[in-house]
Amino acid sequence: MTARLRRILSDVVPLRRGEWKLALFLYGVLTLMVAADWVGKLGADALFVKRYGVDEIPKMYIVTPIVMLAVSALIFYFVDRVRRRTMLLWYVASVTVASIVIQALIPMGGIIQPISYIFAHGVKETIYILFWVYAGNLYDVEQSKRLFPFFAGSVLVGKILGGAVGAGIAPIVHAENFIGAQAVGFAVCLIAILLYRNLPEGEGHQVRVADQPTGLRESVRDSVEGYRTVASDKLLRVFGVGVFFWYFLMQFANFLYLVGLDQSTAAAASNVGREDTFSILYAQVYTSSSLVALGIQSFLTTPLVRRFGIARVLFALPLWYVVTYGAAAYAYGRSIASLILPMAVALQLGERIVIPAVHRPATELVYSQISAALRPRARAFLSGGVNAIGNMGAAVALIAGLAMFTTTQLLAAGAVVSGIFTVNTWQTRRAFGRRIAENLGSEDETVRRNAMDMLHAEGATVPTDLLRSVAQDGTDEVANGARLALTRRGVLAVATDSAE
Repeated sequence: MTARLRRILSDVVPLRRGEWKLALFLYGVLTLMVAADWVGKLGADALFVKRYGVDEIPKMYIVTPIVMLAVSALIFYFVDRVRRRTMLLWYVASVTVASIVIQALIPMGGIIQPISYIFAHGVKETIYILFWVYAGNLYDVEQSKRLFPFFAGSVLVGKILGGAVGAGIAPIVHAENFIGAQAVGFAVCLIAILLYRNLPEGEGHQVRVADQPTGLRESVRDSVEGYRTVASDKLLRVFGVGVFFWYFLMQFANFLYLVGLDQSTAAAASNVGREDTFSILYAQVYTSSSLVALGIQSFLTTPLVRRFGIARVLFALPLWYVVTYGAAAYAYGRSIASLILPMAVALQLGERIVIPAVHRPATELVYSQISAALRPRARAFLSGGVNAIGNMGAAVALIAGLAMFTTTQLLAAGAVVSGIFTVNTWQTRRAFGRRIAENLGSEDETVRRNAMDMLHAEGATVPTDLLRSVAQDGTDEVANGARLALTRRGVLAVATDSAE
């Protein structure tokens, strides 16, 4: 086996001795949860669009994030009060029971359709929050950098599996029974977690018993304090703005795609046929694009991060949206019918391909330069809080925009917002560089070592004056690293002065 092939395989499966059993178990559990949720989501989307109408979707973009904000606050409340493994167990059990109840009520129709939509989309988001809260305290920084991209790949594998299963079972059990299929998948996960012997709690597993707030008012205040703590971090604050744009533009594009999909499946003879056709087409497009995303994430993202660094790779998403929103606005403005559907798909591929591909750089940014104590709350804040706000912002913009502007104007506005997103990504790059410089002088050895590791690939993001200061005043190891970064940058005189 050549060294190059070994390097590729180690990037795809970065497991070391002593990590295989637990990591593969978690990989399998996350894959199955995502697959089960994806089947449920296919059914919930198909039923809502076909029974309520696609024009009602923006309202769900408001209600669902409100529910997610409440769930995120609840997670903040429990994160230091309940053991991580127990939280994961409760979550899987709750989803299993709720799926069974919702499936039993679906034949009644009415309000249960919006409830099933909110439930399916809420499960999708909380899977990520709960899993990363658990895994974030299970592994140290070095392991997180290696294993979290590996686990992120399982999310794509789960979506591919769920899409294939959904498309396969739609003609047999029909889309209206997909929530029940989701219950089966989560029940299998529940049994697996219960049967796994000695599933660890991870770091920070001790339940906090002292100074716990009592009563609803104090509990809400404590949850809000969790948001405030994360938002006060300068790097997370600017990155959080970027995550807002991330979800805003993604949801905006997703609505346009659902409109096109609804029109493409309107010719089926019966309601059940239209629902099944919608779910099958949705699954086929998602599965094929997820396969591409998995290939990119497995074989291209790591070399690109190694070659260009995290901060540069993050520009892929805003630039993709600038181009696709601009091209879609042109196609709609010119009424070029042959381009409208391809442009809608291209916008959707921002979520299906580009976002999964940049998930690893984004995760590394969050986890590499903030303290271990802040990571679980940071994940909940970004995935549960900012995510919800971005989705609600897109919903408000869609409801108001559809009432006052043409589709072409909305797409042009999307291109402008994408341009602002690009500026924010540049600001994130600068904040990332400054954080690396700050951490080089940290008294925490783990934080300082992690900053040293990042300096090799991300040295270009650190301002020259900060590198010069570190080269002059840092410890020998840190100073040498700073001089090397200055030399790579071509600031040879500064590097020489620092060495004297």
